[in-house]
Amino acid sequence: MIDASTSARDARREPRFAVDLQAVLRREAGILPVRLRNLSRGGALATCLFPPSALTPVTLVRGALAVEARVAWTGRGCFGLEFARPIRATDLLIQLSASRASPA
Repeated sequence: MIDASTSARDARREPRFAVDLQAVLRREAGILPVRLRNLSRGGALATCLFPPSALTPVTLVRGALAVEARVAWTGRGCFGLEFARPIRATDLLIQLSASRASPA
């Protein structure tokens, strides 16, 4: 039997790219600094000490990029974001370039 969560994870529509970028989430409770660990046109994996609850509406802000999203899931210190609309490919490339330019 195929696990539905594994099947959904494997069927992602957009490729995800490993990044290491600082960003913030704007939410009703205020601003939350986060670190992006992977990014795609449709979502992101982020980390912070106290992740927001699942289904929380947020705006991910990173430089000139501001995208409406919701928290799809949470775990220990990490959470997934699902963007309301896919980000433009050029915006994704800008973020990927910034991540690669950052010193390790």
